[in-house]
Amino acid sequence: MLIRAIALSLALVFGATVIVPVATESVEAGKKKKKRYAKKKYKKYSKQWWRQYRAQQRRKKAMQARRRALRLRQMRLARVRRAQKPQPRVAAATKPVTPEKSSVAMLPSGQTAPAGWQPGSQTNSEVLFSVDGGRGTAAISVVGPANGETVDTGRNRAVGGVPTTSLRREVINRMIRENGWVVNDYQKEVGNKKVYVVVAQSQGAGGRLNSRMFYFTEVDGRIYSLATNTNVDSADRIAEESEKVLNSLQPRGGVQRAATRED
Repeated sequence: MLIRAIALSLALVFGATVIVPVATESVEAGKKKKKRYAKKKYKKYSKQWWRQYRAQQRRKKAMQARRRALRLRQMRLARVRRAQKPQPRVAAATKPVTPEKSSVAMLPSGQTAPAGWQPGSQTNSEVLFSVDGGRGTAAISVVGPANGETVDTGRNRAVGGVPTTSLRREVINRMIRENGWVVNDYQKEVGNKKVYVVVAQSQGAGGRLNSRMFYFTEVDGRIYSLATNTNVDSADRIAEESEKVLNSLQPRGGVQRAATRED
């Protein structure tokens, strides 16, 4: 009995000394890293180094060529897809037909402007014309409502109740802004109607002297202004045409008035 127990103990001890190392070795040997071979280093500019360098350059150029070929292929495929994609139908846009502007200049009275006066821009309170072959301008506007009679005698001269001193001051302020100056002012009769005139001058392009004429008259309870800006050489002719325009503004039974109105 004792001998059997001793033999069993020896067997257990022997088995433990053999099995444990074998098991440990098998567990540790489960994952084995692959051995990476280190790149060989050659002496710079040696024969082997040049061989390795040229091989690297060939591989790099081959990789770049493959990338370019892939990119070119992608661009071609994208172009083919766009060509095959059905385009939406767009209705042909009809070009709006704009009525041609009349080449005949019309005055606020509804009459035809003098020859050489071409139509320009127009607002609710001003009608602009191009005169003297495009070298000058003329503007007809409403200064304001009349609030009295036109007086041309004594110190209290007025146009439609507005003192001429106020109208002259407006012209002076405008000339200051436009680098000009007032020369004279007077009142005259045009078409049996008293008209206040302010004569001014300003410096034009290239040092040219421009004639500036400002006419103020009262028509149908409103004070109208006609301002011209022309070359001095054409001042007399434009003045005659301006008086015709002022005469056309006078009420003539049933003639439709202009679209200019006081703001």
